[in-house]
Amino acid sequence: MILRRLLAIGLLAAMVVVLTPGVSSAVTPSIPTGLTAVAADKKVTLSWTASSNDPIDYIVEYSLNEFLDGYPIYTFMKATSTATTTTVTGLTNGVLYTFRVKGTNSTGTSDASSTASATPIANNTPNDLPVYKACPTGVAPAHGFSDILASVTSTAVSCIKYYEITKGTTATTYSPNESVTRWQMALFLTRMAVPAGVTLGDGADQGFTDVTGKSAEIQTAINQLKQLGITVGTNAAGTLYDPDSNVSREEMALFISRLLKNSATGPGGNEEFVTGTTGAKEIKSIDADYNFTDIEEINLTETRTAVISLWNLGVTDDSTATTYRPSDSMTRAAMAQFMAAALDHTNARPKGLIMQADSYLTEADFLVTLSVTYRTDGFLPIANALVDTFKYQPVTTTGYADFSSDGSCAQVVVTSVALTRCYIDAADPATDTNGNVASFSESIPNDTIWNIWAWTSSSTTTYDNDIHGTDASKITVVSY
Repeated sequence: MILRRLLAIGLLAAMVVVLTPGVSSAVTPSIPTGLTAVAADKKVTLSWTASSNDPIDYIVEYSLNEFLDGYPIYTFMKATSTATTTTVTGLTNGVLYTFRVKGTNSTGTSDASSTASATPIANNTPNDLPVYKACPTGVAPAHGFSDILASVTSTAVSCIKYYEITKGTTATTYSPNESVTRWQMALFLTRMAVPAGVTLGDGADQGFTDVTGKSAEIQTAINQLKQLGITVGTNAAGTLYDPDSNVSREEMALFISRLLKNSATGPGGNEEFVTGTTGAKEIKSIDADYNFTDIEEINLTETRTAVISLWNLGVTDDSTATTYRPSDSMTRAAMAQFMAAALDHTNARPKGLIMQADSYLTEADFLVTLSVTYRTDGFLPIANALVDTFKYQPVTTTGYADFSSDGSCAQVVVTSVALTRCYIDAADPATDTNGNVASFSESIPNDTIWNIWAWTSSSTTTYDNDIHGTDASKITVVSY
């Protein structure tokens, strides 16, 4: 009798366990599914579908060798959680990582999920871009070369041809994919130097013994680079220049960086103190951000610094690239993009009187900052030129116009820095020794269009659009 009662009690207890809602026997979690990996800067965010059977945590593992036998497997240490997403930090950019997850509870741990892989990358953007351009839209004529298809390269080549930095490999070809030799680089840099505001030396012999077979123009350019401190030669004695070798991408960064430090900073160009926090300044960036994963292989600290500085200045052929390829030869296409972007920071500005805005199309009310520059046909600064500016808002009102039929100003108004409308006053802003008018700002109300003019002439001259319109500089600014 006692035995029967004990058996009955045991059966009843078992039934209670089975039938009572919310109570289940402990089971190992199922395998997580749907693992995804999204890369970011030095980290990867993982997401997955939850295990069944009440996991209390997930184990996150990763491998640099796709979990092949014999290679290390790392566990990401995180707080215990049933969350189905986590961000694995402390990773190295440019390295491929493979991940998997396992569900776990007090009973045990599931098998690993399917894997997902990702390569962390930096998502930095250049921090010290120029405000204005050496070749604003519409100024530089089309280059005329038949072998350039990429639009970015085409724009850059048109710019450096405008400044007479390149002449092409023939009258109709540029050869964008050819490498740049060291003698070619010397010509490009010294031609770039003049509009950039660099004072070149006389090009006297600097002791290179391997350039005597080159033309006088090439020898002068090479010697001028030595005089500027842009090159010291390729041997310890400083007697070899190696003119026919190709320029590597890391060498080009160093050469352009050194040239920029010799250049005059143009309107809107970025400059920093040469050293410390006081004293002279030079064109460079001191921001440490970059996206490249391969520049640690550059041995010379100055060169690595130059690559980072130029990238932050926007002097690059691809601002989103994660590799710089420092030892690759510099192509003529990339060289054009580097030089055109570098010119923006210098005092190189188009011939004639040119006005630029820091923004031409903006939402809502804003202040537009304007730059006016004046150059000779040889791109040299014109100083002490009086400049008048005026503006007009196009409207449909009958009788309103910018100019009358006789060319005189009609409903135009003065800018914030002009004294008398459409008239050169002796006290109007004048160009400085670098050929630049101090930048000034204009308020642009929301949902308006403004045409703004700059012109120059002798004092007491009144503007006549029939006479002065051709040489005046006009821009249009829109707020929407």
